[in-house]
Amino acid sequence: MEEEEPVFVFAMLGDSFQQVGGKCPGGWIVMAGPRPGVGFVAQADGTWAEPPSLVPASCTRRQGLLALLAFGFKRADIEAQIAAINDETEREEAQIEYEANVWDRANPRLQQMWAALGGAPAQLDDLYRLAVTL
Repeated sequence: MEEEEPVFVFAMLGDSFQQVGGKCPGGWIVMAGPRPGVGFVAQADGTWAEPPSLVPASCTRRQGLLALLAFGFKRADIEAQIAAINDETEREEAQIEYEANVWDRANPRLQQMWAALGGAPAQLDDLYRLAVTL
C-alpha cells in the first residue's frame, strides 16, 4: 500500500487567502490546516484567527446612552463632565455633540469626552460594538 503525500495548506500572513496543495508561493507560510471559515486570517504561527469585529462608524444617541449605562456610566456622569468644561464655547460644542441624534465614532469631541470619563480608545471601540446591538 502506497503512503499518500501530505497536502499542505499555504496562506498569506495576515490575510484570508489560502492555497491547498502545490508549492508554497513566495512570501506565504505553511498553515497547520485549512482555513476554518470565511474571514479567518493567517497568523505567524500557522494558525487561523478570526479578525476583530469591525468598529461601527456610528450609533444612535439612544444606543450610545444604553451602552454607556452598561459600561457603568450614567447621564449625570456625562453631563457633569460637560458642565466642568471651563471654556463656554467648548462646553456648548460638547453639549451639542452629546445631544446629537447620531454619535460618530470618529468625532474628536466625543473621543475627548470619553477620555475625560476615564475611558481608553479600545474601550470606546467596544462601546460602539455593544451600542449597535442595543
